[in-house]
Amino acid sequence: MKNQRLLQVYAFFKEESKPFFLLQKAASSLSGEGVDLSLALAGDMDEKVIKKAGKDRILAFFDTPEKAGRFAFSAGKAGGKGLSLYGGTPFGISLVEANVLSFFQKEEFHSALIYTADWAFPIISDRDLEKRGAPFLLSLYRGLMLYAAGKEDTLLGAMDRGRRLPERR
Repeated sequence: MKNQRLLQVYAFFKEESKPFFLLQKAASSLSGEGVDLSLALAGDMDEKVIKKAGKDRILAFFDTPEKAGRFAFSAGKAGGKGLSLYGGTPFGISLVEANVLSFFQKEEFHSALIYTADWAFPIISDRDLEKRGAPFLLSLYRGLMLYAAGKEDTLLGAMDRGRRLPERR
């Protein structure tokens, strides 16, 4: 197991929303995986937060691709390491459309369009995520957290591990 390190997770979700509840549930299921996790709302992010993160890893969900890209650029420039994601849904990720995932570290960043079907997740329309998406969203959130925390070397490996983790109540 790799060293435990703090993962800062930021999300644009409203605190009392279903997406925030699912993100919290996914985070709690990582307690036995060596991930020390801090969860906050994206509105609490600014340049000071990025600089303060230091060696911590970051995973951030945004409601526009511009915010996600600007954050990745700023975080990479400040020496941060992690991911920012725009998925175009209230859950921060889409199971049917392309998602913009930006990787940043040591003054550089790269973005890619990703489809969750590439990680063997079912294609569920974005309007059906509320009704049918919870188990898949939990696995995706866990996988993204594991990868951003540096617990897996590949996104595919992180998604597979995220699927297999038991839910904690």
